[in-house]
Amino acid sequence: MFGIGLPEFLVILVVAVVVIGPKDLPQALYAAGKLFRKFRLLTADIQKSLDHIMREGELDDIVQEANKPGGENLQQKVEQQIQAEVKNQKNDTAA
Repeated sequence: MFGIGLPEFLVILVVAVVVIGPKDLPQALYAAGKLFRKFRLLTADIQKSLDHIMREGELDDIVQEANKPGGENLQQKVEQQIQAEVKNQKNDTAA
């Protein structure tokens, strides 16, 4: 976790007990946990937004490529693929 080993964790724990005090340490850890949870939710939300933006950009590129004049006829290729799949299914059920 974060590249922190047992010796480093113990040093952090001792410093926290000395600075915060044993009485207030549970409250401080609870507050730190809430802050960490909010940070993780925020970063997850940002990651989802970035993924969504990237997917939209990729789709825009695909649509632009498909709409180029003289480009490949994607509709025809899709229909050919569907027909081939239907034929394969019929052959598999007949055999």
